[in-house]
Amino acid sequence: MNKFSADPDFSQQVIDDLYRYKHKYLLVARTLVIFLGIFGAHRFYMNRPLTATLMLLSAGGIFVWWFYDVMQIKNIVNERNRAEKERLAAGEPPTTLGFLPIKQSLKLDEPPAWVSKRSSRSRVYGTLFLLCLVGFVLGTVSGASGTLEPSIILFIFIVASLTAARWGFATRIPIVAGLTRWVHRLRLYYYSVDPGNIWLLGLRPLYGVFIAPFFKKSRAEVGLYLELSVFFSLVFFISDLLEILQYDSLWAGISLAIAELIQTIVYTLIFVAPIGALLTTQILLSRKDWIIWVLGAACLFFIYLGLAVVGAV
Repeated sequence: MNKFSADPDFSQQVIDDLYRYKHKYLLVARTLVIFLGIFGAHRFYMNRPLTATLMLLSAGGIFVWWFYDVMQIKNIVNERNRAEKERLAAGEPPTTLGFLPIKQSLKLDEPPAWVSKRSSRSRVYGTLFLLCLVGFVLGTVSGASGTLEPSIILFIFIVASLTAARWGFATRIPIVAGLTRWVHRLRLYYYSVDPGNIWLLGLRPLYGVFIAPFFKKSRAEVGLYLELSVFFSLVFFISDLLEILQYDSLWAGISLAIAELIQTIVYTLIFVAPIGALLTTQILLSRKDWIIWVLGAACLFFIYLGLAVVGAV
């Protein structure tokens, strides 16, 4: 086995796990749609990040969409499970990895097909520059607005990306198993799709939001970043619930928390997604670990520098 195929990203265990559809349970979906349906929680559970985000931003379609899903949740779950079982029987990947070929024809024992035309020293320098620039801007914006959540998300993402890429044991730690699985899906996406020019790559997760309805690969890319941003945003939202109780007006507290949740999602898509795209593709290009660690450390340093400039640290 060559060095490339030995990476934990593309081990047979990881591939088998990614191609396995995780059955969705009606009880879980029904609980989510009843209590958190206006935030699209049940649709995130059903691996429908785009429509889930629309529900989140529209408060469940001003409750109309939410009410429809409450009434139809059984059909939604059954249809999803049926469709995924058919894909599994045919050897096709789950819908969330629909850009991949059938499992039997998947060849991951060689570097990505686009490596030869994307490998260059100038690309490494360009990636370093963009990572530092976006990191600094993120630090200043987060510090000035008091919204530190995107910086925290990015820190977790960088650490998870580096450990999942180089240390196979990370995939076996229960606490981080879900995040490393997401990292593997992201890297598998960029393995299969030519990332192109780094300057456009940094913007692709952003303009992908607008072209996602028309292109399957764009939907997959945007969907991956939406999963990450909304997951962490909901975690921060739940942690803010204790602060909501301190407000004189409960509705005012909830409104503020929802506004911060949406702000975190937007900041994550604007800053974390481009850094994720740049760093992930460079991990696929660079077989020297120290280059990857330098890029990640430089990005984190400039985030800290940006926070320091505005006096947030």
